Amino acid sequence: MEERVGNFTGAREFYSMSLAIEPTAPTLVAYALLELKHPTSTATNYSNFVKELFEEALLLDPRHGPAYNAYGAAELRHGTVQEAREIFERGVRANCADAASIYHGYAKLELSSGNVDAARDKLRIGLKETHLNDMGMDSQHRERALFLSHTLGMLELNSNRPKEALGVFTDGIARYGNSSQLLLGAALCEVKLGNQERARDLFERSVLNDHKHAQAWQAWGVMEMKAGNVGTARKLFEIGIKSCPKHGALWQAYGKYCLPLVFCFPPSRGSVH
Repeated sequence: MEERVGNFTGAREFYSMSLAIEPTAPTLVAYALLELKHPTSTATNYSNFVKELFEEALLLDPRHGPAYNAYGAAELRHGTVQEAREIFERGVRANCADAASIYHGYAKLELSSGNVDAARDKLRIGLKETHLNDMGMDSQHRERALFLSHTLGMLELNSNRPKEALGVFTDGIARYGNSSQLLLGAALCEVKLGNQERARDLFERSVLNDHKHAQAWQAWGVMEMKAGNVGTARKLFEIGIKSCPKHGALWQAYGKYCLPLVFCFPPSRGSVH
């Protein structure tokens, strides 16, 4: 709570008190992340203290996937790629129950280095491991597994492999239920494949699942605009803007595709607007 309201000194004190009573890996990771986001005036952005917090977390719980993920990501942001890779490899060898955290972070590392094929392999292995441990996963683990599916699907889609991407999204929906993100991904695949009716159904399911999913409203509107359905597109953009008024990309799409039509075809005299 102290961290959320910006009282970082108070948050540090409470983390220290909690660790003095009972050290746990989640608390140590949370403390390390606080220090990364809001270092003290005398600390660097990535101090030895932060590394010590991560190492202590892994000493207490060697199978704590989020600790490897956060630790590896911190090394990557610091520019020490090889150290980050070694941390993720430690996580893989530890056979963590939360495999999604390890492999998602590892894939991001490979993508940042331009190793698309290696990233694809990490995501696929991560999904396989996650599926093997699927039974009894709590909602937090499921959310991370779902995110893993979304990342792999978008990687395939951005690599111009819409059929492979659609298979990933469809499998994720079947395993984890309706997800606005996965449904949008599947819709984008169908657009690429030229199946507008299927895409339309998936876009609708996506926004029904999350009415504030701005990207879904935007992508759906763009598809309708390109199909010549100007009125439908304008309505979708306007509903999206009403639901997500601060989403700049929605306003940009609305301005790009719809507002020029107003100036090209000005209202006739007597029209009410």
